[in-house]
Amino acid sequence: MADRMAADQEPDPAVNPAVDPAVEAARLRAAAAAGQPDAYRAYAELLTGQGRLDEALPWWARAADAGDADASRTLAICHKDRGEFPEAERWYRTAADRDGGCAFGLARLLHEAGDTAGAETWYEHGAALGSVECTTNGAVLLAARGEWDTALERLAEASAQGDDIATRTRGAIQNMLRDLDGWREALARAEGEGDPEEAYEALRDLLDPERKAMFARYPRMVAEAEALYARAAAVGSAKALVDQALFIARDDSRWDEARALVERAHERGYDGAAYVLGVWAEENGELRTAEEWYRTADEADGGHIWACFNLGVLCVRQRRLDEAERWLRATGLDGAEGVDEEGRGSFDEGEERIVRALEDIAAIRADPERMPPAEWEERLPGLRARAEEGGPDAWCAYADALDRLYRLPEAAEWYRAAGTPRALLALGRMLYEVGGATGLRMVPYYEPAAAEGDAGAAYDIGRIHDEAGDRRTAQIWFRRAADLGHGRAAWWLGWTSEERGGDPQHAERWYVRAARSGLVPPAFLAGRSMVRRGAYGEAEPLLRVACEGKHEEAPYWLAQALRGVGRVEEAERWLRVAAEAYPDLLRQYGKMAGLAMPDPG
Repeated sequence: MADRMAADQEPDPAVNPAVDPAVEAARLRAAAAAGQPDAYRAYAELLTGQGRLDEALPWWARAADAGDADASRTLAICHKDRGEFPEAERWYRTAADRDGGCAFGLARLLHEAGDTAGAETWYEHGAALGSVECTTNGAVLLAARGEWDTALERLAEASAQGDDIATRTRGAIQNMLRDLDGWREALARAEGEGDPEEAYEALRDLLDPERKAMFARYPRMVAEAEALYARAAAVGSAKALVDQALFIARDDSRWDEARALVERAHERGYDGAAYVLGVWAEENGELRTAEEWYRTADEADGGHIWACFNLGVLCVRQRRLDEAERWLRATGLDGAEGVDEEGRGSFDEGEERIVRALEDIAAIRADPERMPPAEWEERLPGLRARAEEGGPDAWCAYADALDRLYRLPEAAEWYRAAGTPRALLALGRMLYEVGGATGLRMVPYYEPAAAEGDAGAAYDIGRIHDEAGDRRTAQIWFRRAADLGHGRAAWWLGWTSEERGGDPQHAERWYVRAARSGLVPPAFLAGRSMVRRGAYGEAEPLLRVACEGKHEEAPYWLAQALRGVGRVEEAERWLRVAAEAYPDLLRQYGKMAGLAMPDPG
């Protein structure tokens, strides 16, 4: 956050040796308290630069209320970084109608929230106010829906104003459109010859991994690619049906349509289709279906390498170790060639992956903790009998036992039968954490429990979105989890606030909440933050918790806290602990402080 505000800040009086920072702060505070509008922002900037954002926010608000658009934008950025999105939107809107920077921030906020129409409106408004960033981003949204000519015109305008991003984006779109024309021409020639293989080859570059970002940024290109593959399929290419399906599957609402296309390719004799269906089933947590399709792919292809490998891994997850070993060895990659994306040809990493999987089997066999627990095997018949006579709770208990025994497909069936929020949460966790399913596909299983106030479920949803790169959604779910008392969620919020947002006060509050759950690292982080701002008495108990938890940096900072409250002898004892246990760390702190540290002994 501080970096983004830097362009709007006046020179810091603290860097001018002729100005006493304390005197300047007192002067600005007095001027702001006296109602001088110019002083509102100056004092807010001073406090922000000192990391005292809590005290700064009211003064930023006064500046914004007095008509300072930059103050409105700063407030919006602060609240957005804190995950307070409605408040961020409110402050952007206070000046977006007259300030291009606020219009840009509002448009981005709306776009990130999924309101594309609102984003387009404000980018257009900001462009009219002279914001070149709004011109560029608005053009990208136009290109995303296929309005290429208008988008290129606006990017040219922004480029002429010196926007390097516009220049690069315009060039990328022009290259993309040239490639699209080339694919169309090559496909037209194949259509004229009625050659299915040539039709497929004409479009092979469309699936180049380097183009993945292009399709993510310009959804219209997905539709263009889908249309090209549909034409290739009409020539008779079953492979093209699969690739068409891969593009359709980017839209979750068209999942059934995509699967139907791949099934049609399988019916038309394309061996690779069964493998794709297996992968999709596995990603969706459909374990029995995945295994069936992998076996079909292997049988149809006379030894599909990736199908064998995935079957091996699937069996490892279910502790069917002898079977897993057979499938992994059936890949036949010992010193041989590798495979292409459909399981043929050569690749360099195949043998290494298989060796790692075989080593994992050996490690599992050698570790009783990783094998199905015998006591649960003994309980299983009784749990089964109660499940057959009982209802959802008994079904869930039986599913839990099957889960512990790694009988994942059976467990999934009983969890689904139970259907309670607790059962669905256990199902989602099992499939995602053990079964190989894709996290985002499992989120619906977590949501009922989260809706009932399960902090762990809310945290898991946040973690899944964070791993998928969706920080906004992750932040919303981590906030819900933290409000429900989840320590790790509060820790994440503190870390992001400090490391990404430059907001130590907000971070400290989350660290304190995280420490209440018994976590050692956030107890240390909260205590260190308090020492840095001179709250030595508040820091002491937190740093003692961190010391008891063996946090290596805590003794040094506890010594600083004790010295701050005047308990010098006790501080010296803790500093000696730090010196004896972590001499390199102590030297590092000394170096950071510009001190020549003596030998800790």
